[in-house]
Amino acid sequence: MKYKFLSIKYLIVLLLLLSLTKVMSQKIVRGPYLQMASPTSMTIRWRTDMPTTSKIIYGITKNNLNQSKSDDSPKKEHIITIDNLIPNTKYLYIVETGNTILSSADIFFITPPLIGTEQTVRIWALGDMGMGTDVQSKVYQQYLKFVGNNYTNLWLLLGDNAYAQGYDWEYQQRFFEYYQTDRLMMQTAIFPSPGNHDYTPTTNRVIEDPILDYFKIFSMPTNGEIGGVPSKSKAYYSYNYANIHFVSLDSYGIEALDKYLYSPDSKQMKWLEEDLKANKQKWTIVYWHHPPYTMGSHNSDTEIDLKTIRENVVPILERYKVDLVLNGHSHNYERSQKIKGHYGLEATYNPKVHTFGSSNGRYDNSPNSCPYVTDSKSPESQGIVYVVNGCGAANGGGQVTYPHDAMVYSNNKDGGSLFIEVSGNRLEAKFITEDGSIKDQFSIFKDVNKKTELKLEANQKSLLLNASWAGTYNWLHDNSKIEAVSVSPNVTTKYIVQDNQKCLQDEFTVKVATTYTLKDFNLTVTKSGMAIDWLTTQERGIVQFTIERQSQNGEFKPIAVIPTKTKNQFSDKNLFYRYLDYVKSEEQTVNYRIKTTDNEGVSYYSNIKSVNTVLNITD
Repeated sequence: MKYKFLSIKYLIVLLLLLSLTKVMSQKIVRGPYLQMASPTSMTIRWRTDMPTTSKIIYGITKNNLNQSKSDDSPKKEHIITIDNLIPNTKYLYIVETGNTILSSADIFFITPPLIGTEQTVRIWALGDMGMGTDVQSKVYQQYLKFVGNNYTNLWLLLGDNAYAQGYDWEYQQRFFEYYQTDRLMMQTAIFPSPGNHDYTPTTNRVIEDPILDYFKIFSMPTNGEIGGVPSKSKAYYSYNYANIHFVSLDSYGIEALDKYLYSPDSKQMKWLEEDLKANKQKWTIVYWHHPPYTMGSHNSDTEIDLKTIRENVVPILERYKVDLVLNGHSHNYERSQKIKGHYGLEATYNPKVHTFGSSNGRYDNSPNSCPYVTDSKSPESQGIVYVVNGCGAANGGGQVTYPHDAMVYSNNKDGGSLFIEVSGNRLEAKFITEDGSIKDQFSIFKDVNKKTELKLEANQKSLLLNASWAGTYNWLHDNSKIEAVSVSPNVTTKYIVQDNQKCLQDEFTVKVATTYTLKDFNLTVTKSGMAIDWLTTQERGIVQFTIERQSQNGEFKPIAVIPTKTKNQFSDKNLFYRYLDYVKSEEQTVNYRIKTTDNEGVSYYSNIKSVNTVLNITD
């Protein structure tokens, strides 16, 4: 009996130890990573090595994390969406999963602003990055170094996100374990697109195939939750952030009846046109994996997916005035001019026909580097910039005709990523390489180079003039270097502001409302003739006074023009005017009036003054 009791006792202890070991072994092995960022919600995902409960504790200040959301059902894949958040607000959060608590000063996110808001938005975009290479690590670290303490709002994946077959273990080892050790994944929402390597586990390329780990790992706004037309598909979707509309496409999956992205009657193609037609945001950025223009490690002349996308998809993008297209696939960096209307092979590309403007867009004070300029009110597209950025983990390869004729800059040596910053009507992009250097950059401005007419009303002392862009300024009238100046012209005046590179120029024509007060309009008989006197207490924009006379019920006729006594057509002091008229003796009743003319040729008439007298004045 004693041995039996001891056996039961040891068994209980063993079970307790095993249970304790199991609890203690629970840990977060993936993430946390952010998805589905909207102005009022955020989805947080993470993975644990063993099934456990899920909880997010969050709040606006470190000492006041007073809100939480949890899921008590044990699982390894944790997905918590927190709602009713305040737009454009920083939230700190803690991940509590089983007995593990993840807390750090770096664990926070900033909710997007309300859709349509104009503010600075920073975007990190790269493709073909999940290779598990040293270059991949360098590219990431150089981006973190470049951006510093500035918050990255969005992280775009351009496809082939985990090599070589897009399996979950490859995502774990070659994507998550490379990026989850630093702050970006915990702070910035990821919006992915799939590439051909993400489709490798399925041999028939079925779009949104449930066997594919890509569609299990990421959460997408398929129902228009963040703006855009609902796609009802995780393979392609759209969303808004601030004043930017984003579209993520699937360039590899095949729909039923062998329909591709580029098939005119595919669901994705029909949805794309519907979505772009409904878009009202200032900027439109579209991204997918296979580029329509490349001569890097892939060939857009000979590869059917690339060629047909150029022929069938690019015209739709131009029709709805897309600004920027981002792709991967070729393990290079290639950046086009602002191009339009080129759907054929590389040999048919003609800069005089297909390039919108002649600048390289670098906007760096080098020759021919003015920024690209777009007029959003133009009924037609003014060209699209295409960027191939498939060198997130490696770079190399080139076709016989590399670089592509449409490209203003190509690089097949350096790994790198693309940083995009949108602020109001200005978009800037920089290619940051694995050694930290910026090998390419370009800028696009919308709705600049304006000519504006304003009017300074009589009750206004000044007007505030604002340049139409964010950047550098030089106001030619006073050499001011600020974005906005206050002006107080006395006459119609033209004001001009330029950027430092003299690429941008706004013109303001400020018309001045005529202001004058005419008093003491009197007629006096003198020995020398009829004295016509008047007084003005203020004048602005007055050019002259015309004395008009009417005799014997006839017409008023001008008899004299008196120029203003003001300097530069402005006076706020009393000014006295007199004119002597000689009246013939037979004229018994004479009427006078004063016509005042301003600098725009507009005339104003005084009241009529009459005199009844006979002057003995000889001719």
